[in-house]
Amino acid sequence: MFQLINKTRIFISSAYENDLKEPRKIIKKQLEENGHEVPIFEDGDFGTWEKDTLKQCLDVVSVCDIFVLLINNKSGASSRLLDGNVTPTYLEYKAALQHNKHILVFVSPFVKHNFTLLRKEFDKLYKTYQETHHRIPNSPFDPLSEWINSELSQEGTFKDLLALTDPFVWAFLYEVYRNGNWVYDFNVARAEEQAKNISSMLSTTLRSVVGLVSEREQIEELKGQASYLLAYADYTLQLLEIRNDVSENGVETWSYFLEQGTRFLRGPLEIIQARDINPMAVNSSNGCFAASLYTIDKDSDRMLSLVGSTDAIDPDHFYNLDEKDVYVVEAYNNQVRLITFREEKQMLYVTEPLGNFVLCLHFKLNVPWNVNQVKAYEDEIQYAIIDQHEYFFDYFKGLILGG
Repeated sequence: MFQLINKTRIFISSAYENDLKEPRKIIKKQLEENGHEVPIFEDGDFGTWEKDTLKQCLDVVSVCDIFVLLINNKSGASSRLLDGNVTPTYLEYKAALQHNKHILVFVSPFVKHNFTLLRKEFDKLYKTYQETHHRIPNSPFDPLSEWINSELSQEGTFKDLLALTDPFVWAFLYEVYRNGNWVYDFNVARAEEQAKNISSMLSTTLRSVVGLVSEREQIEELKGQASYLLAYADYTLQLLEIRNDVSENGVETWSYFLEQGTRFLRGPLEIIQARDINPMAVNSSNGCFAASLYTIDKDSDRMLSLVGSTDAIDPDHFYNLDEKDVYVVEAYNNQVRLITFREEKQMLYVTEPLGNFVLCLHFKLNVPWNVNQVKAYEDEIQYAIIDQHEYFFDYFKGLILGG
């Protein structure tokens, strides 16, 4: 009989360290009980061992559907690195990236906490490396190794933070951060509970896909949407955590929320004419250039106050609700979405009122247009920016509103 549904194959990647041996088996057991296929090398799931065991692992990564990465405090069975200043686990992660796998990264809470404190130092080191060498490093460890070894050789705060893990772990985590992979907590002491959380996250991802199957006429259309749906499921979990930080820590974290929340709009956007009958690209944008967020000022209900913006712009901090010819004010007063255009900047502005908030998104056109052309293509512009990303956009707006 023709098999319509195959099991989801999940690869669990981690350094070879004692503290992760049992959690790996617990996660495997939990996921297999939920109907997934979870090969791990220690159970002999890879078949007959080849001489090149690393190559065999990379081959298994290439045919998996989901890549689960566990990071604790060890870079491997020993702290010695492979040629090129890398580790087998890092190469597995790179293979997952290369093959566009859905990646979930779980890190011990204390490692994640220390990394957050160290990240700005790593940013400086990476920037200095690129300015000096005029190229990206071959290994993520190259820009950081000298500084880490120096700090570990002397007493101080940095030594206390760095000494909790093998040095390469920090470089690995920094690359994960730079690649935009969200990092979730994984406490090895609570492996049973954490395994259930991983299973629940995967179920959320798969439900997002299943719920849309009935809306697609062709299986090929579903295949084309797969990466979008997986990204959407991942995005909702990431952004919810950031939004919770806003609620807990106040307005100073809104800018980070905007920076992360507009990621789905930063890719190239094509404005397509007659997309259903005779599609033709008439203009394009490199994606969301900048974003800002205003809300009613706490001291004056006649004033809109800036609560967050991305680094690309330096917006006005206040607007009076009586001001004229100000997109943010007009959108708020009329409670209607505006798509406006400044010809001298070739910049589109999508201004969206959200209760007491107003969200403003900036998009720079690649082909020069005038005001009349923008007005003529208003529907196509809205589709390119908003309608084709409706799931992302609606969720993003809902979080701003607080739900």
